[in-house]
Amino acid sequence: MAVIMPFRGTRYNKEKVGDIQKCVTMPYDRIKHGLQDKYYSASEYNVCRIVKNKETPADDESNNVYTRASETWAKWIDEGVVVEDEKPAIYAYHQQFTVDGKEFTRRGLCAMVELQDYESGGVKPHERTLDAPKKDRFKLLTHTDTHFGQIFQLYPDDSNEVADIISRMCSREPDIQVTIDEEPGVHHKLWAVTDPETIKAVQEAMDDKLLFIADGHHRYETAINYRNHRLSEFTGGPDGHNPKYAMMTMVGMSDPGLVILPTLRIIYGLKKFEIASFIHDLKEFFLVEDCSDINDMQRRLDDAAGNAGQNAFGLYAGGKYWYFELADGEIMGELAPDHSDVWHSLDVAVLHEVVLDNILGITKEAQAAKTNISYERDRERGLNLVNDGSHQCLFFMNPTLMSQIREVAGRGEVMPQKSTDFYPKLITGLVACQVDLGEKKH
Repeated sequence: MAVIMPFRGTRYNKEKVGDIQKCVTMPYDRIKHGLQDKYYSASEYNVCRIVKNKETPADDESNNVYTRASETWAKWIDEGVVVEDEKPAIYAYHQQFTVDGKEFTRRGLCAMVELQDYESGGVKPHERTLDAPKKDRFKLLTHTDTHFGQIFQLYPDDSNEVADIISRMCSREPDIQVTIDEEPGVHHKLWAVTDPETIKAVQEAMDDKLLFIADGHHRYETAINYRNHRLSEFTGGPDGHNPKYAMMTMVGMSDPGLVILPTLRIIYGLKKFEIASFIHDLKEFFLVEDCSDINDMQRRLDDAAGNAGQNAFGLYAGGKYWYFELADGEIMGELAPDHSDVWHSLDVAVLHEVVLDNILGITKEAQAAKTNISYERDRERGLNLVNDGSHQCLFFMNPTLMSQIREVAGRGEVMPQKSTDFYPKLITGLVACQVDLGEKKH
């Protein structure tokens, strides 16, 4: 089901840009908290100037972030700042990192993959998407006709056959090896694999694989929209560079380097929010316990992570910590009757349905618009937002399990947004794919 094609990747020319490490970025949606300025200062060739161009007061229809990105990209191509590989390749993308003192290597395969509508069943989403990011990425894609960011896909492979095939070509030094300050200690390594036999073996091994979107739901749906738009206007171009395909990095679901982190929920701007009243309301559905400190709370969360069916959470507000777990197992069926039992069992579903919507009154529409709620990976930053008074409380939770993602997505259900945080991120700037649109129809 997964039709993958090699492509002639467009990569930075080291002779022109010098240190490629100064040119790469986190994914576009992670370029915040001052990162845009940092990336702009790092290099005149930093890919942020393409994927997250700076707005100006003079922006209009003819001069804006998308037109500037297009002009900059065209200039880099003309001047040889970026160069298209001579041979079609699939790319081995390995990430070496440490979590809680344990070393991991996540082995990914980067290729162009034929886009499938969700209705086909060959690609499974697991999170809801928002309109604004899709409109933003669509404008960038149609202005540049180039895929810059990686859509992160998972596929079932109990024996890790695909990763083993391509890893045989990774005994030499990587073509690119970089780290990035935003995820320190993560080593990103990329190899171009041009051997026809290896490419064929990977294509055959992937042919029967279902794909599950791990990260990049907005980019995937944008690529579908782009495909539909461009195919009505253009014809021609080789398969890998055809708008029917998009650049993706795929990782086996059984890969030992697959790590999922929890995402914090931080609440702000609720009228008449009082922590004592909120704790009282929580006790209607949850067992609530005071915690002596953050370590006490985290220990209880960790203990709950190993117990199937135990939906547990942490809470911080007003300098105090609480641990709470769901006691009323029937409430999820009442609040979300159209969902399956496995969906009801998700910690993130319980938090969003029972706590955010039912108790705090943050509707699904408000959650989607990020009204009264923000999301954060960094625990210290989340605590600081509450401590400085800009936010009212902070929720901790355990990460969603890979088995849950597979089962929920396999049933065609989607989780609330920010249900998963796969660590580390697939960075932008290692390789891009120019779409060959061929000749315009007359």
